[in-house]
Amino acid sequence: MLRRIFYIIDEALLTVKRHKGLTSISIVIMSLSLLMLAVFLLATDNVLKLVSEAQNEMKMYVYLDDGVSQTQAQDLYQKILQEPEVSEVQFVSKDEAMEDFRQQLGDDSDLLGTLRANPLPNSFLVTPREESKTRDAMVSLAERIQPLPGVEEVRYGREFLDRFAKVLKALYFVNGVVGFIVILSALFIISNAVRLTVISRRKTIEILKLVGATNGYILAPFIIEGAFQAGVAAVLSLGLLWCVAVLSRNVIPDITFFSTQKAAVYLLTCVVIGSIGSGLALRRMLKMR
Repeated sequence: MLRRIFYIIDEALLTVKRHKGLTSISIVIMSLSLLMLAVFLLATDNVLKLVSEAQNEMKMYVYLDDGVSQTQAQDLYQKILQEPEVSEVQFVSKDEAMEDFRQQLGDDSDLLGTLRANPLPNSFLVTPREESKTRDAMVSLAERIQPLPGVEEVRYGREFLDRFAKVLKALYFVNGVVGFIVILSALFIISNAVRLTVISRRKTIEILKLVGATNGYILAPFIIEGAFQAGVAAVLSLGLLWCVAVLSRNVIPDITFFSTQKAAVYLLTCVVIGSIGSGLALRRMLKMR
């Protein structure tokens, strides 16, 4: 069994050496098709990064009644902190809130000099846990905090979260549809690129069929060859994409490239696509059903 596996691998590699020109053409075609897939995946990766950064900024402000004592505020602090969605609670006094507001106004901070008293209330700045930075979790938390004694108002940008959730849902849907189309397109192009090799070796395949070779025996070297070509093409497409990403940083400074783990997953995915494409290209010739 092990000898047969080594024989099939050797046969696939020898075929690559014998047909260097055709193999090179197939790899170039695959590289261009996989580059399309890589661009899509990199764009998706960067969009998801922006979504994650936006979610990390989710916070909740709990404004207190003016008559809340220090003891009541401390009790309220403990109750909020005990909520399962809460990671951190920070008390913000009205003076700290006014100073922060003054800094935000910048040169227009002189306008605050007309105020006779500080109109801002004391508040708690609530930071949710990472897994709770979603619309539903924030709404549920706000609904439990709002009725607590001493709470005047809870603000967390509900309208923005509603819009954000709709946009995120639409983004995932569009991303899934486009991703499916891109993968099918890459699979179709790779299948046709491998078919060039299959057609050039039609006589060899027919001879093998005549001498009684099984479909699996004939198919195995082509699958290995397709996986090899797709792997090389994936490396080339990653190199091209890296050059594009570096050049794009002049326009999009925050663009990031794949991590090592994601690049490895991409390479493995391309090898699988290449193997499937090879099988599809040979299926019709072998009349496999």
